[in-house]
Amino acid sequence: MAKFENANLETGNAQKRSDDHQDEFFATRHSLAEYKLNESIIRSDYPEARPSADKQWFNSDLTPEGLKLAQEKAKEFFNRLDPAKDALFFVSSDLVRAAETAKIYLDEARARGFEIIKPREKAVAGNYRDKAEEIGEGNIRKIDSLTLDHLENMLQEFVFASNRDILKEVVKDTATVSGETRQKWREARQIIEADDKGSWGNNYAAHSAEIEKIFPAVKSAKAAYDTKFKDMMRLIRFGQQKINEQGPEKNIKVLAFSHENSFLHFLQENFGETMKNCESISFKVDPADGQGISATAKGRTVEVEK
Repeated sequence: MAKFENANLETGNAQKRSDDHQDEFFATRHSLAEYKLNESIIRSDYPEARPSADKQWFNSDLTPEGLKLAQEKAKEFFNRLDPAKDALFFVSSDLVRAAETAKIYLDEARARGFEIIKPREKAVAGNYRDKAEEIGEGNIRKIDSLTLDHLENMLQEFVFASNRDILKEVVKDTATVSGETRQKWREARQIIEADDKGSWGNNYAAHSAEIEKIFPAVKSAKAAYDTKFKDMMRLIRFGQQKINEQGPEKNIKVLAFSHENSFLHFLQENFGETMKNCESISFKVDPADGQGISATAKGRTVEVEK
């Protein structure tokens, strides 16, 4: 897992740093996307394949509406910050839709004169250069806990689709689907169709615990919370510790670009809502103990479970 110690945070002197610094970590969902990787898998001869970031052959996955939305939201986002006081560090999932959204925010930040903290160089494994680094031209660090590398079966993840039976309508030959999946699919779809919440995310938040009992490879929103979300919280605490040790003069704002899956349980439990495209959650570490984290979303602030 990439760590914040891989960032060049020497932007000031610890002795100069004021006591009222306002470091902050933002988790932002990617913009509206085409989901090219997902779609290519379920339309292939192997619709139950495991999605992998290194299989992405493209560097753009946002729709025209998604590009416009990201540009608008980036402008709104940076209206809250100050280039004279805030330095930015960009991290992302390695899926193109997240990294591409991060790059749009990065370009807007540069245009406004923000200091961008460049990740330190890292070794490239084999011939694969991760998409976050490639799209961000070396200015965006891939973080494992932000990506969706826990997905095991692409078709089964599509069981949550709203008003669309993927197995019937999209898979080109049901003979390419395992007998076990075909047998269980109808049972799973009956749960969704009996209480369709209108979107993949809403259905996942509402029904993933039931679906996980049918398809164990599909991790529930609670399981994603217990793994991915809590990993992010541990990394935020670690990041704040490293920031404090290096003592940059400016406030450090870490901008993380990810996916709704890992945040849905947290948002439903605390706010009763899901996560919109380009919506951000702000996290701050309690300076008193370095462990407590507060999260601000939907106009309210709550304490994150330790």
